[in-house]
Amino acid sequence: MSRLKGALIGYGAIAHNAHAAAFRGRDDFEISAVADSSPERLALAKSVFGQARTYRSLEDLLAAEEGLDFVDLATPPWLHGHQVLLALKKGLHVLCEKPLTLDRSEYRLIAEESRRSGRTVFTVHNWAYSPIWSKAAELIAAGELGDIHHAELHAVRTKPSVAASPGDWRTDVHLAGGGILVDHGWHNLYLLRRVLFPQGRMPSLSETNAFFHRPTPTSAEIEATVFFRFPAATALIHLTWRGASRSNWAVAHGSKATLELRDDHILLNSGPGLQRRFDFPDKLSAGSAHPEWFAATLPDFRSEIQETASRGRNLAEAGFVLDLLRQAYDGPGQPRPPRRVARPKEAAKP
Repeated sequence: MSRLKGALIGYGAIAHNAHAAAFRGRDDFEISAVADSSPERLALAKSVFGQARTYRSLEDLLAAEEGLDFVDLATPPWLHGHQVLLALKKGLHVLCEKPLTLDRSEYRLIAEESRRSGRTVFTVHNWAYSPIWSKAAELIAAGELGDIHHAELHAVRTKPSVAASPGDWRTDVHLAGGGILVDHGWHNLYLLRRVLFPQGRMPSLSETNAFFHRPTPTSAEIEATVFFRFPAATALIHLTWRGASRSNWAVAHGSKATLELRDDHILLNSGPGLQRRFDFPDKLSAGSAHPEWFAATLPDFRSEIQETASRGRNLAEAGFVLDLLRQAYDGPGQPRPPRRVARPKEAAKP
C-alpha cells in the first residue's frame, strides 16, 4: 500500500492529542511538514514528528513543499474555508476539522474547486466512528428499527472545551460564527443524517424552529434546542454548556423498534419484554480528543482519495450539516450572528 504524504496545519490541542497520535500509529500516512504560527507549538510538533519540516504559515508551506498528497487542517474554524481553497488550488487533497465552513457561498466554491481539481475534501466526522455510534449504525443498517420517523440527540456539557488559542474562540461569536450549535451541533447533525437517512438520501427541510439561550443578545449561544421537520421524519437536538454534568444520549423511533443510546450503552426495544442491551467500556462524553475515532476516519479519507466512486460523499454530508445550521441560525426571528471575514494574510496563518 502506497504511503500518502501530508502536512499538518495547526498544532493545537486537537492536533497533538488526536491527529498526531493517529498518524503515528499508521503505516499508510506520513506527516512530512507542519505549519503553525506559534514557535512553541512548532517545537512540540517537531518533538513528535522529528523529520517533519516546519513553517510559520500555510502559505509558506505550500510555496516550499513538493510531493505532498494532502493537508490536514486542524486550525480554528474561521480559517478553514480559505485554507481549504488554498490547498485545493495547489492540487492537494484536504482533511479538515469541523466545521468545514459556515458560509453557503464558500461551500459552493469549495465543492466547485474539489470537482475541478479532482481532489477530495473530507471533514472529520469522527463521532460517527465511535464504537457506540458504529453499533447504532450497524443496527439501523440491518433494518432492526424499520422506518425511522423521529430522532433526538442531546449533548450536555458544563462548559466549552478548552482551546489552544488565547481566550476561548468557541464563545466568541465573531470568531466561531456561533456558539454550541457550531461546536457540538456539527457533530450531532451529521449523526442525525446517519440515523434518519443512512442510505445517503438527504431531503430538503420542511420546517425548522430554533431556540437559543445567549447570556447577552449579541453573544454566542450557550444552549440550543432545534426542531427539524423533513417530509417523512422529525428530529430534535438539544445542546448545552450549562449542564450539571457531562452526558450524551439519543433516541430513534422506528416502525419496528426504538433505539436508546445512553452514553455507554444502547437499548433496543422492539416490544414488551423484547429488549436487547449493548454495553461499551467508555462513555461517549468522556474526554474530547478521541485519537482512536480520528484514526478510524482515515481509511474512508484514503478511499475517497483513491476511488472516484467514493469521492464527494463526505463533502455532501458536510453540505447537509451546513444547510441545517444556516436554517437554524437564519430562520425567522433569529438575530444573525456577525460573520468574521479573515483578511487573506491573516487567513494564511494557522
